[in-house]
Amino acid sequence: MNPHVSRRQALINQLPDNSLSVLFAGDLVKRSADATYPFSVNRNFFYLTGLDEDSLILMIIKLPNQVRTILFIKDVDPVMEKWVGRSIRAEAATAISGITVVQTLSSFESVLARSLDRNPIMTLGIDNERESLKGRPMEGAGFAQRMMNLYPGLGLLNLKPMISALRTIKSADEIEALRQAITITHEGLLALMKGLRPGRMEYEIVADFDHVLGLNHSTNSFDTIAASGANACILHYVENDQALNDNELVLLDLGATKDHYCADISRTFPISGRFSPRQVTLYNIVLEAQQAVFDAIKPGVTLLELNTIVKNVYAKRCVEEGVIASADQVDTVYYHSVSHFLGLDTHDVGQLEGMKLVPGMVITVEPGLYVANEGVGIRIEDDVLVTETGMENLSVAIPKTIVEIESILNQPKG
Repeated sequence: MNPHVSRRQALINQLPDNSLSVLFAGDLVKRSADATYPFSVNRNFFYLTGLDEDSLILMIIKLPNQVRTILFIKDVDPVMEKWVGRSIRAEAATAISGITVVQTLSSFESVLARSLDRNPIMTLGIDNERESLKGRPMEGAGFAQRMMNLYPGLGLLNLKPMISALRTIKSADEIEALRQAITITHEGLLALMKGLRPGRMEYEIVADFDHVLGLNHSTNSFDTIAASGANACILHYVENDQALNDNELVLLDLGATKDHYCADISRTFPISGRFSPRQVTLYNIVLEAQQAVFDAIKPGVTLLELNTIVKNVYAKRCVEEGVIASADQVDTVYYHSVSHFLGLDTHDVGQLEGMKLVPGMVITVEPGLYVANEGVGIRIEDDVLVTETGMENLSVAIPKTIVEIESILNQPKG
């Protein structure tokens, strides 16, 4: 079965009778003059349809004995297509999404009004994604406001929690896309390692990584972090404009995409090609914490419990190695969580507190150690699939041990 058909059916099963739901692919956002930002499809819309084009609309009408699913695509505009390219046609949209009823956007409002007038619709379902009160309202929010003014008796249902719950469990095709994204990331990291040496700039090694992504028709999951020396103690350092210095480490947090599915990998390398004894000590503390988390991952565990494991390892090992004076200082050298969900978004849907892991979830495992007074920041991050009995490290092939890293970095430079 088309995976998008089964995903929509899983959502439909949760919708109340006499409801009409509308989801938007998203519109182009103006950058300046007649230029727009690169289009990024609404991930919930993409999850339900597989379609990646601006302005499309999905409508689902659920009545007690009938469900209608309608897709609205752009009207054909031969003049505009000479400038921006051909928009998707009904046949292609049906082949990808499995939706057989396809109409044009110009008919959307009339179909909507007629559906509300001729059916006992009591609930309007919209996808309202908002992370802050000041954030830019998404298309669903604006649409809901307009509809509440026009139909004041209509109830409102936010579909986001339902879709988010579905998205937390990855299907086989989603896991395969994640594997491919990780493989591209691996290839990009190897190219980056080949060009890593003192005297180059942080942005130069980022370019080495990005070159591989371009060759694979991939994009960055997020803005690449290439933080050398003390820059690595800044979690989201993305300026990448400093020189790579001998005897320092460079922390890399990066990822490629495949069909919008995101890899998220962190590695920390010695710029000179060899870890110093102190760097080895600190690096091994982070490796030990990561392995302890790996050992604990299984269905029923929460991300908060995994984070506590890291803190417990650090409370012991960082005191032993003189990184901190006492266990209550762990938060001064480790100030983020060890895991987040991964999928169509780098920080994917899923509750970070309280939600128990179940098979099919994909999470990151990324302990970090940030010793600002020594100018050292280390993060090691892998992408992990939760299984029935534990976990599978999807990024296990990416070099991580000191022996592997030093061996690659000291190969003859071509």
